[in-house]
Amino acid sequence: MSNSASSSLVISKSPNQLAASISRDVSSCRQEEEQSVVSILPFEEASHKSIKIIVPEKKKNNGKDSAYDSPEIFRRRVEATILTCRKLGKTSLWIEVPMSHASVIEGLVSIPGLKFHHAEGNIAKLCLWMKDTECKIPSYGTHQVGVGGLLINSRNEVLCVRELEKNYFRWKIPGGLAELGEDLSEAVEREVLEETGISAKFKSMLTFRHTHGLQFNRSDMFFVCELEMKEAVDERTGEKIIPEPVPEEGEISAAAWVPLKEYMEVITEGTGHPYMQKVMKFLEEKRNIERTMLRSIVPGRKSSAIYYASE
Repeated sequence: MSNSASSSLVISKSPNQLAASISRDVSSCRQEEEQSVVSILPFEEASHKSIKIIVPEKKKNNGKDSAYDSPEIFRRRVEATILTCRKLGKTSLWIEVPMSHASVIEGLVSIPGLKFHHAEGNIAKLCLWMKDTECKIPSYGTHQVGVGGLLINSRNEVLCVRELEKNYFRWKIPGGLAELGEDLSEAVEREVLEETGISAKFKSMLTFRHTHGLQFNRSDMFFVCELEMKEAVDERTGEKIIPEPVPEEGEISAAAWVPLKEYMEVITEGTGHPYMQKVMKFLEEKRNIERTMLRSIVPGRKSSAIYYASE
């Protein structure tokens, strides 16, 4: 009976309906075949035998970005890419995802070993170590670099500032954090100018301190540099003209030339400031650190400053 009913059902369809039904069946089979073969994502070679997948910014129009619009499809294609790259002997995989496509990250949770490494601007960067060995991918941003400028004028006065907050001492030398790609000499000259309005030039490095567990639980390297400035001369009196420091608005409550004797009292009174005591001792003994610029052997890389003990 069932065969007769089925036969009757087919025969009752018009030729057009029958063609449309067959077309749908063929299309469905093709989709299943395409889904069963997952293509890998476009990637580029990176350093240390790694590969990088860069997810493009989301299109501004209403068009679809195919693999990047579905967390599930994106995950499957990432898995296929990982499998391929393992066979190619690659060490690690990196994925750069812009905020406009952040939704695809949700589908990657189930991939073992894939994790966030860091973020810059509006780009999140994920990584996966693909070798059956200890992970060799270094942590990101283990240190921050700070600089302090020690400037003493011809009147034997030290350029000092007092911050709006966290005033552990009455006076401290101006300074702050170096910016990305900024040499120590550039950083200390900039910080001194910003905090005091005094333009001075790097002369030498005196010492540096290495501390752990600071901002963002990162380590800190703080370099104290000796600075010098050109003092103008009053043509009428022949006396040196020393510019008055101006405190940076919103950051510094006071900036001044502090007599050296008074500054020494500040860093030695009470529990004192052991680090600055060492700095001043090195300055007195002229135990400074010289700097030389050396050309890099790596093509395209700019020259680097090296620092060494003076003779």
